[in-house]
Amino acid sequence: MESQSSRARNTKTRCTCGCNKDVSFSTKQRHLRGLSKPELAAKVLERSRDLRGEGVGEADNSSNKRPRSESPNHGSEDQHQKRACTSFPNAAEMIEMDPISVPAAEAIVELSPVDLRRSTRVTLRARETIVDRWGDGLQLLRRQEIEGREEDEENGVSEDGDNDDLESNLDHGTEMEGHADEEHEEHEEHEEHEEHEEHEEHEEHEEHEEHEPEDDPNSSEESYWDLIDDNFWRSSPEDALDDGDANLLRQYAFKVENHITRRTFEQLPQVFPGLPHHTLKNTQKRVRQLSGFQSKKYDCCINSCICYIGPYKDLTACVNCNEARLDARGRPRQVFEYLPLTPRLQAMSANAEHANKMRYRADFQHQAGQMRDVFDGSYYQTLRNKIVPTNDEHNPFFYFSDKRDVALDVLAHPTIQLQPPPDIRFQKKYCINIGTIPGPKKPWDMDSFLWLFVQELQQLEVKVKSFDAISQSVFILRAYLIIVFGDIPAVALIMRMKGSNGISPCRICSIKAIRGTGSKTYYVPLHRDQSDPIHYIPSDLPIRMQDELMAQAKAVERAPNDATFKRLSQEYGIKGTPILSTVSSISFPTSFPFDFMHLIWENLIPNLILFWTGSFKELDHQDQAYVISPANWAAIGKATAESKATIPSGFGAPPPNVATQRSQMTSEMYCNWTLFIAPIVLRGKFSNPAYYRHFMDLVGLLKLCLALEIDGEEMERVDRGFETWVKDYEKLYYQHKPERLSACPLTVHALLHIGWSIRTMGPVWTYWAFPMERHCNLLLTSIGSRRHPYASMNAFVTATAQLDQIRLKFNAHQILCLKPPEKVPRYTFVHPSYPSYQLCPPKRIEIISQHICNKIYAALATRFGTSRAVIQAAFSLQEPVPQYGKVIRLEGGDRIVASELVQSSEDSRDASYIKYIQTVDRFARQRNRMPELVPQIFYGQLKRLLVLEVPPIPQLLQDLPTKIIFAVVQSIRSFQENNVNYYTNLGPIEIVDLSVIECVVGRVKDGNRWGVVDRSNVAENVFD
Repeated sequence: MESQSSRARNTKTRCTCGCNKDVSFSTKQRHLRGLSKPELAAKVLERSRDLRGEGVGEADNSSNKRPRSESPNHGSEDQHQKRACTSFPNAAEMIEMDPISVPAAEAIVELSPVDLRRSTRVTLRARETIVDRWGDGLQLLRRQEIEGREEDEENGVSEDGDNDDLESNLDHGTEMEGHADEEHEEHEEHEEHEEHEEHEEHEEHEEHEEHEPEDDPNSSEESYWDLIDDNFWRSSPEDALDDGDANLLRQYAFKVENHITRRTFEQLPQVFPGLPHHTLKNTQKRVRQLSGFQSKKYDCCINSCICYIGPYKDLTACVNCNEARLDARGRPRQVFEYLPLTPRLQAMSANAEHANKMRYRADFQHQAGQMRDVFDGSYYQTLRNKIVPTNDEHNPFFYFSDKRDVALDVLAHPTIQLQPPPDIRFQKKYCINIGTIPGPKKPWDMDSFLWLFVQELQQLEVKVKSFDAISQSVFILRAYLIIVFGDIPAVALIMRMKGSNGISPCRICSIKAIRGTGSKTYYVPLHRDQSDPIHYIPSDLPIRMQDELMAQAKAVERAPNDATFKRLSQEYGIKGTPILSTVSSISFPTSFPFDFMHLIWENLIPNLILFWTGSFKELDHQDQAYVISPANWAAIGKATAESKATIPSGFGAPPPNVATQRSQMTSEMYCNWTLFIAPIVLRGKFSNPAYYRHFMDLVGLLKLCLALEIDGEEMERVDRGFETWVKDYEKLYYQHKPERLSACPLTVHALLHIGWSIRTMGPVWTYWAFPMERHCNLLLTSIGSRRHPYASMNAFVTATAQLDQIRLKFNAHQILCLKPPEKVPRYTFVHPSYPSYQLCPPKRIEIISQHICNKIYAALATRFGTSRAVIQAAFSLQEPVPQYGKVIRLEGGDRIVASELVQSSEDSRDASYIKYIQTVDRFARQRNRMPELVPQIFYGQLKRLLVLEVPPIPQLLQDLPTKIIFAVVQSIRSFQENNVNYYTNLGPIEIVDLSVIECVVGRVKDGNRWGVVDRSNVAENVFD
């Protein structure tokens, strides 16, 4: 139910200040205080940016004064009265200059004319690079016309296999969270009434496109700081949601998460007549009030070329495609919605549970020579010793000097916090969506869509007031963007690089490329006979530096004519200064490592398969030793499909028949196929074994890169390994022949920078794009209107973000959790001696066979260091023993089944084979040597689990009864070949302690033997 104060604020009233307008109550109050919108916005501009720390003018340089950032005073009544009389010179001009100025309800910090001039000066300095980049409008439009023609040519062919992926990444991958009442109504109507008449659809579309009313009190009338002062940190268990709001939010969460239509939502009162129910419009209105924030709408090109902001804000047509900005009725034809980042970070810090998880970065202990996370990377370590650039010499501070400072990375566009631990970092609740660029085409000027994000990052670098739920105090929140990643074309747009159409196509180094015969694409082999230099040394590539790259960008922008502009941009590989260069925590190119997912699973492996099937580009594959015969390739596909039954479901989605259904392969499937299945099914299929050995070298390097921890020695193996692999690749596939130059795309050269990226930014799994794939799948399910798909996505992501904000503000995760409680099976069992293992049904109580009894006696004799006769005399196994058919390794471990107690169905996936570790005497065959126990890996099939009650055995100093859980395992006689474990014959039955079981493993059939699939110590995707 809405409170009385909320209804009052949302009611329009006649203003009595003399303007004679119908306005909201809060606007009327400000009019009566004599504060105009320009004056209010000027105050907020001062406060929100807070002068980048430049705070001590003539009246403020006393050394004994507390710095403003530490002052707990939020103002007084006298200050409010004084502020009402302050004059602000050129305030309206400042608002025009700042595209993200947020009008405020009341100012917290008193401003003087000196302060205002200082704010203007600092704001101009922060945007100096942007002005340089967008300064000369006519020259800009002329050069962008050239770039547009070049990009049309560039995008005709996907040279590195990534352009096809670009549309999905930029259309669906940049999460947009803007939403209004009209959008929800429109996309629901289209979902239910796709067959309606054209004029009705047109009216609904127009309704969707309308902007928020100017005087809506829930729009940008209140600053973020004022919202926090008035309400934010007061949210606590004592101020929890009442029953009415909780019921309303659960119904809305049900609608959003299950993508039900408006019509279905309106039927809920008839389905559940005993529960209160609200209309969808009122429900959405209440959700906006409770969440406390809303998306910001900006016109954009109908083809997503540009966003009409910054230098484009006054244009009436797109400078690229010439499409009109507005329709015949004067409404924008397409809208880009930006959802601010700051309120989400503030809500996270104000939530105690979330704030505790965000302390992982501060508690992380760097160990020299170890790579365990992004915080071990040299860039983060270097950044911590740098002072954040501000004009305040009296208040310097270092990056990440406060344990509450936030590290961010951007996955073109969803923003991911690096604060939580790695095992939960990529879960949906920690991914912050800042906007979805509408499709269907990629942006022509990406900087225009990043304009708002960059302004907010500049503010977050200096200070934003927030509340710390742990210390229960106000603090200065700072956040720093340190990593930007995505597929190669998307990052090229963000960095304004030319990519494979430039002479220097690599964003990490300035290697000179060679143009293909009859092609506009450049390739980057290390060995080139007819070019200068003839050969590049892979360990000594010319890494780009930020100063050099930005100087080249400025030289391109200041070219005197179009011909020079085109020549320089192609030579340097960059088309201008990117807007992200104004963010001080970003370094070019260090902050832009290659994304491992796209580089390997979306490019390198598919391209190798094209070679093996004789279909890579226009090359002559006749009589090439890397081509696998059609019969062998069909056998490979069949073996891949059949492996589904013998690889546990915990390994992820099973790859389909790679020979006939390769179009269905996802990045995850390519990953599983490459690491676990291909090493087995490719053995013996090449006419020249060198190609198989070359592939196995790659698999070893990939597993090394995907390890959860990498030490210094392993880093050297990564560096040297990829250098050798790329040189061998050129010998085997490129063959140093000019006519085969297209075998050396940028994606192969980029492998040489994987080691460098790990050293600077940490392990590759800390910045891979698997969360983007999940995000794209979520967006696809949200499309309810085929005619207006982007409106559907906008409504979904905004509603999701608002619900997440409410969960944080009111600590309502449990209240709004619609997942049914996980059913705990009866008769589960966790013993204190085995806290990491849970035994689950089926459960039987049976007498153990004599053969197994003898094995148990032998195991107990070894355990207690005595003879089997002593054990048999003290302990009898003639009574029935509890036996279990499943065991779960707790805290995210595997689920393992016992093959003798669990019946498998025709379509089940075998999860009964295990990896276990036991200590053995490495000198067991040398009787005269002292024993030396070492751990050794074994594989086998779990048969059943036994729970034994061992009575006191005084002669063995066993005074109390104890419980021992044994696993009955059918061992296998494994052997290793090409770093793959195989077995042909079974070994004896073994009795092992439950605690030695490590994980579940899979198997792949290879002729008359089986290959073992072991994924332990390889990073996995953790999303849910």
